Amino acid sequence: MLTSFGFGQPWWLMLLPLLGYWFWRYGGPAGTAAILHSTTAPLMRLGVRRTGGPGRILRSVRLLAMGLLVLAMARPRIPQGEMHDPTKGIDIMLTCDVSGSMDTRDFSLGAEKITRREALTRAISEFVDARTSDRIGMIGFAKHTYLLSPLTVDGNWIKEVLKLVELKNDGTAIGDGMIAGVNKLQESADRSKVMIVVTDGMNNSGVNPLDAADYAREKGVRVYTLEIMNLRGIKTASALKSPLSHVAQKTGGQYFQAADTGALTQIYRQIDRMEKHEIDASHHQLYHELALWLVLPGLGLILFEWIAAQTFWMRLP
Repeated sequence: MLTSFGFGQPWWLMLLPLLGYWFWRYGGPAGTAAILHSTTAPLMRLGVRRTGGPGRILRSVRLLAMGLLVLAMARPRIPQGEMHDPTKGIDIMLTCDVSGSMDTRDFSLGAEKITRREALTRAISEFVDARTSDRIGMIGFAKHTYLLSPLTVDGNWIKEVLKLVELKNDGTAIGDGMIAGVNKLQESADRSKVMIVVTDGMNNSGVNPLDAADYAREKGVRVYTLEIMNLRGIKTASALKSPLSHVAQKTGGQYFQAADTGALTQIYRQIDRMEKHEIDASHHQLYHELALWLVLPGLGLILFEWIAAQTFWMRLP
């Protein structure tokens, strides 16, 4: 706790040396009161300067009170956490292929063979963990589209939901999935919107992905497209011809190809880095302010000094 302690307005602390000078200059040993008397002999003992007494105590009380008030003006505080600003984060829709081919076991994790869906789930999990300030949703598509998760800050649910989906062998409607994702993103008008479309097949049902890209651009949604394919199918020429490449180009996103678990994970990391600038100002620091704990004792000491000076420690000039 002490390592995080600080002051919100530390320039007020510059008054403390002035208080120290004031006490040194005017807070010396208090003199005795002077009164008229017919002879000074009985009063000789009063001529000895006292090193303490009410005068010195009252000056010390005043110094302490003023010191506490100066410290209070400097706003001592301890960080408590972060307050997220809902207008600064971004909304991300993960639009994922849930056709039967996603259970093809041609990806590797070490020496183990895993399915494309398992590899995608691992990449999404890492991506979600890095996006704590954003809302993330998920749309699944085969021949039909499925709302797997609305926009949420519950990253644990997003990481699990794709594992629970029953894959379909009835088609691949990429354009329909994009339209559904854009429509869900429209539920929040004041946030930046991003969609990541992942598929391992070509569109063979529903809306043309290029028409869906026009709709996404019109609604202000940036689309990143990721195509899972066999390593032998990854070629520069095929990337340029891919409809998903044109989808990304139309909406201001980027197009990627992945043929293994490592590439899939790296692509999501790259997308995460490209979108990080959106949330640079997405939070404010919360503090536990300690000034009141200094103001009240300071005012109490001032009140004590005034009462003491007017009553039991009252001094004659």
